[in-house]
Amino acid sequence: MNDLLDYLFDGKKNALYPAVEGWIKGSRRFKAFATSYRSKIRAKVKGVRDDGGMKDLHAELETAVVLLREERFSLEYEKYAASKQRGPDFTVTFKTHTPFNVEVRRIRTDEDAAGKLLAAICDKVRQMPPSIINLLWLVVEDPISEDDLTRAVLTLRQLAEQKTEDFFARRGFESAASFLKQHQRLSGIILHQSDKNVLWLNPLARHKVLPDMVKALHRLETS
Repeated sequence: MNDLLDYLFDGKKNALYPAVEGWIKGSRRFKAFATSYRSKIRAKVKGVRDDGGMKDLHAELETAVVLLREERFSLEYEKYAASKQRGPDFTVTFKTHTPFNVEVRRIRTDEDAAGKLLAAICDKVRQMPPSIINLLWLVVEDPISEDDLTRAVLTLRQLAEQKTEDFFARRGFESAASFLKQHQRLSGIILHQSDKNVLWLNPLARHKVLPDMVKALHRLETS
């Protein structure tokens, strides 16, 4: 274990080190994951430039720890990068045959929680690939309610249906219609907080989360 930690952190104990050490000690599956992707994790650790970047990487790796609590989930890290595509952080296979993607975003401490949610959803749906279940995993520092999340999603839909073109153009979309098309690739959102997870399922998704997967995702918060 010490050899793995020394490699990941290049022999330096930064702010992320204690958390990763605890995860490796506490989870045989995360230890195997960290071993398989040690070069990628090491490069990410080396690439961190500030406290915000460190917290973002913490959120990403913590998400792997949580997902690996479910024995029926197998995890690949940045699978799309191998083909030089921008894609989600994790590709998960459920029961060895049903793949889905998980994209992680940390919602930073801020008074404008609603604005942060809108920005995160807009930013991340643009990189979700077609023809697969896609989940957005939001790691929240300050409490955000299920109602806050529902309002944010409804606000975006209403803005798109009202063709508020300027709003979406500022966020990198060709049009409101383009956002709605991308929005259909979003199967659901998981709001991950210290005390619980909130799962929102997109009724307009082309590829919906299967009932057994919903149960497995709900179990993550109690395992």
